[in-house]
Amino acid sequence: MARAWHRGALLIGVVVLTGCGTVRQVTETLVGVERLRFRLAGASEFRLAGIALAQKASPRDFSPMELAQLLQYQQRRSLPVEFLLHVAVYNPNDGRAGRRRLPVTLTGLEWKLLLDETPTVSGNLDAPVELPGSGDTVLIPLRVKLDLYEFFAQRSWNELVELALAVGGARGSCARLMLQARPRVLTPLGELYSPSYITIVDKEFRSSLR
Repeated sequence: MARAWHRGALLIGVVVLTGCGTVRQVTETLVGVERLRFRLAGASEFRLAGIALAQKASPRDFSPMELAQLLQYQQRRSLPVEFLLHVAVYNPNDGRAGRRRLPVTLTGLEWKLLLDETPTVSGNLDAPVELPGSGDTVLIPLRVKLDLYEFFAQRSWNELVELALAVGGARGSCARLMLQARPRVLTPLGELYSPSYITIVDKEFRSSLR
């Protein structure tokens, strides 16, 4: 059974349930898990209505055939996008600076995607991801699919195309994206989960402590 990884009253319960060594060992593990940090590292393989955007910086870069394809979707009042969103996870528990080395397995990452601060789709990890206690950063690709028209029907067609290019185009970035995520990890104490969602952005690494 997974348990929340915040400390306090739960510390006693964890010790009793796991029978795991000393209180100090349990505390070090909980603190180590809380140190895990997350950041949006970029989007790739971005497709708008089936059209790859990686080489496109503006609507002028679409070919006549691609514009005709977009027009068909406009008539259907639909504008699907699909891309890989890469989440960087940093495990600083490398055994140096007096810290205990703590390799963990990320077994789940419940996420909700916000685009221009608007909640859109949600998902989870496809498979567990190993986070070695080596101080390295691991990139996790999340497959995202959504229809921009479903969430931004009040915007003009040109605004939606510009939005897609701002994320997945030649000069795209994750600045307009946020991910609210709740990690679940397997540790020597068993499986633990974050008691609250972490807001993951592209400008800095964030942990469950923030």
